[in-house]
Amino acid sequence: MLQISDHVHEVGASHPELCYFDRLMPTEYGTTYNSYLVQGEKTALIDPVEPELKEILLQNLRDLGITKLDYLICLHTEQDHAGSTPDVLAAYPGVQLVSNAKVAEFIENHIHIPQTDFQIMADGDKLDLGGLTLSFKSIPFSHWPDNTMVYLEEESKLFSSDLFGSHYAAPNPAAPDFQLQIKEAQAYYAEIMMPTRQQTGRHTQWVRDLNPAMILPSHGPVWHDPDIILSLYERWTSDAVTPAVVIPYITMHESTRVMAKYLAEKIAEQGIQVDLCDLGLSDKDLRQTAGEALYLSVDAAAIVLAAPTVLTGPHPSMIFFAALMNGMRVKARFLGLIGSYGWGTQIEKSLIALTDRLKGEHLPPYLCKGLPREEDYTALDKYAQDIVDKIKSLPPEDLLD
Repeated sequence: MLQISDHVHEVGASHPELCYFDRLMPTEYGTTYNSYLVQGEKTALIDPVEPELKEILLQNLRDLGITKLDYLICLHTEQDHAGSTPDVLAAYPGVQLVSNAKVAEFIENHIHIPQTDFQIMADGDKLDLGGLTLSFKSIPFSHWPDNTMVYLEEESKLFSSDLFGSHYAAPNPAAPDFQLQIKEAQAYYAEIMMPTRQQTGRHTQWVRDLNPAMILPSHGPVWHDPDIILSLYERWTSDAVTPAVVIPYITMHESTRVMAKYLAEKIAEQGIQVDLCDLGLSDKDLRQTAGEALYLSVDAAAIVLAAPTVLTGPHPSMIFFAALMNGMRVKARFLGLIGSYGWGTQIEKSLIALTDRLKGEHLPPYLCKGLPREEDYTALDKYAQDIVDKIKSLPPEDLLD
């Protein structure tokens, strides 16, 4: 529990031991399920928590001496936000449910609470708590169609739902590690917000124009200086890229690793940043290695997949990463493919199909039979030069500092 102001407390639950959010996204530092109590003459609770940790929320409310809730506001339907709604209703009979129309529709499906139980708020509608005013703003597809923000007008505090969050359960929520918060905010953006980059960019601009004094997301620490996270989101959601290359690779008998490392060295020799990401590390889950590669790919100008052939198709680990990259719609301008095969290969056809939602230019692949020979290294020299030339030919306005 954390007191934010005389009228606002964070009363949700910390989950530092969580390893994978949605059984997919690596959460090295766990996560939090933030729930905010706003107290004027009337009292509102914003977002009940993941049902598994509902007792923490209810105990925090008891510790604050809360015997009555007037409003329970649901900003988003997923169970890590709204899942404990039935438990709060049971603990505080008579509390009025509040949401936008889409949240009410979805909650009826996911939690089986009728839409008619909700007081529906449209954009710009205000909830008067007596001395405090909450105004509502829908932010569809950051990241679901139902996400909603609430703005506490008198204190200029924005409760931003999933937008601007981070999966980071700080040991001391009042004093999080700032660099970790930024790092985890980028990882969170990569796997949650990046698929809806354009919509998220528009909502970010709306928040920039609002100019709140504080942003309170549904996951992770609050942002006491909103300019920091807004500037990062403006960068991530823009079409501009960093002059950098990411090479996710997987290898079985070292041929593909040799090719990936050689290509990286040749690109780096010309002053272009390169990140190699081994998807097959023995001490890490594929979800971790793929997550790290995706994190590095947020602003990269080029991504080169490096994979061996298995039964004429791509190695399954690369299939997973390519599908993940496709679903998250990375904004890389150039997409490459290199690899090794034993006797025959169809990986080009498979990986192009797996990345069909990406708008980047597909570069001609380079595949060699077995361990690379002198002529293969010569071809990789040219491949590296082509990538460097394409990145350096981008106009200045398309490049991030």
